Amino acid sequence: MTLSETKLSRDNVDETKDDAGRLQQYKNLTKHEELRRRRTECSVEIRKQKGADMMMKRRNIVDDVEEEIASESEVDEPKKQPTVRLSNDEIKSILSNNPSENDMIRCFESLRKSLSKTKNPPIDEVIQSGLLLALVQALTVQCERVQYEAAWALTNIVSGTTEQTIAAVEAGATAPLIQLAVHSSSQISEQALWAVANIAGDSAQLRDYVIKCHGVEALMMLMTRLDDLTDSHVRTIAWAFSNMCRHKNPHAPLDVLRVLAQGLVKLVQHPDRQVRQDACWAVSYLTDGPDEQIELARESGVLPHVLKFFKEAENLVAPALRTLGNVATGNDALTQSVIDLGCLQQLVPLMEKTKSSSIMKECCWLISNIIAGTQKQIQSVLEANLLPLIINILKSGDHKCQFEASWALSNLAQGGNARQIVAMMEENVNIPVENM
Repeated sequence: MTLSETKLSRDNVDETKDDAGRLQQYKNLTKHEELRRRRTECSVEIRKQKGADMMMKRRNIVDDVEEEIASESEVDEPKKQPTVRLSNDEIKSILSNNPSENDMIRCFESLRKSLSKTKNPPIDEVIQSGLLLALVQALTVQCERVQYEAAWALTNIVSGTTEQTIAAVEAGATAPLIQLAVHSSSQISEQALWAVANIAGDSAQLRDYVIKCHGVEALMMLMTRLDDLTDSHVRTIAWAFSNMCRHKNPHAPLDVLRVLAQGLVKLVQHPDRQVRQDACWAVSYLTDGPDEQIELARESGVLPHVLKFFKEAENLVAPALRTLGNVATGNDALTQSVIDLGCLQQLVPLMEKTKSSSIMKECCWLISNIIAGTQKQIQSVLEANLLPLIINILKSGDHKCQFEASWALSNLAQGGNARQIVAMMEENVNIPVENM
């Protein structure tokens, strides 16, 4: 059975699920344990804030600027001459007639440039021409320039559709790309890892195939060299981590996630903001699962670093909120771990200053999940002075924020003690019924 026969469809869940589906997000609908394991199943707006930088796949579309591909200590290349673009048939003819090293460089550079077009790259034409196998074989040619050009071309092929990605995988691209990902040349390593990340980002099935081909071991080997790598290279590593954690139908195995969690602790502390952002999204994917997965994140020690992002730019606040909101959907001990971090105290200034409705909505969702816990946890929310902020959102927030805030009060009404409910009623004045 081929990969194409068993491939999984992408998980694009409709954001406009009806209220019955939305109920699945909250812990305290009837009572505790079973409901506490329910988590959001719809793609919330906050994830859209990642934009192009956090897509599952990325293309390397640098055109002719890359003529300075590397220093002499990296990928050696002959003196530059004007590049003549070759047709696929010309490339096949040259490669089938005992090509020299320079012939191969010329062919694969031409192929890579064709695939680097910003619009309508000829991926299908390359696949149909039978050149995929030549690209895969080029990955093991003992010429760094040939390896680099082939890895770049394959990166752009596996940035395409699932069918195009599977074609490259079935041609045998995954294993040699993973081997090149730990190459001593930083530029070859980064380019090969970029391709591997595209493969892992396509689906849970292809992610598992990357795992089978020792992709996680390659990532962790790169983590030992982190201090010697460029920021660009480390960004690619962080993004690869996010793709390894991303898919949840099914999730990656727990033993794999445990290893990845340890790497993420280091990445979320990296000085480069893009690295921290991608790493934090990876943690949010890691915590978007059963309690056993959430516990991995807690045990790793990554959560205190995630909380620090509440004070940073919005593109870091977003995945941090999503992460701690996910943790708060876990059992009582996991919910308490969010409180013990000091999260509630950090929410007050965040909610008071943010102008983003999606950030405010996620704040309310996080609070709602904490309020769905024990009465002691409800009391922590009240003592943090978050209830007036929730009430204010119900009075004057936008509709989506009001909807989330109403769930916080609903959970309080169902799970709070008499004194806590009275406190809510004392705050809850003149709120139109349609806001609830």
